[in-house]
Amino acid sequence: SMATLPPASRHRVPANDISPPEEAGAGALGFEFHETMTGSYEWEDEPGKPRSLSFSLRAHAPSVRAFLDHREVAIEGTVSAEGLADNQPLTGTLGLDVLVTGRLPYVFDFVGDNGEGYRFSGQKIVRLTRLRQTMTTLPAALFADDGRLVARAELVFDLDSDLTKF
Repeated sequence: SMATLPPASRHRVPANDISPPEEAGAGALGFEFHETMTGSYEWEDEPGKPRSLSFSLRAHAPSVRAFLDHREVAIEGTVSAEGLADNQPLTGTLGLDVLVTGRLPYVFDFVGDNGEGYRFSGQKIVRLTRLRQTMTTLPAALFADDGRLVARAELVFDLDSDLTKF
């Protein structure tokens, strides 16, 4: 019976997550989309001095089934932050369980031009009454490798130009 199994073995994901052939139907069909956001950020120790910040990302779900299990997608792309990162690669996740949580959390890591690691963490807080505004605005923070908050940011995307590319 299940009770005799150690809990870990029920949740272990195989190292190579290859679905058996009978699962390769519609549920195995993946999807992806692209998004570019631009805005500004301010160092915590230099308030009132905004610098430009932008990122372009590709969000990818290997299969609809995997997406429905986790309600998040892998993201990869590039980030540019004035004085910090010149088109540096980023990798992370984007949570898409917006109907339940009302939030779209973006988390990605990148290495600055100075060789130090940073984490970008932000979330769109979606309000149905202000859908257009809240879907296009992303407040965020930048953290250093040691977890210190080092900067705050706000980015937007142009709904009209971006949605035509979906």
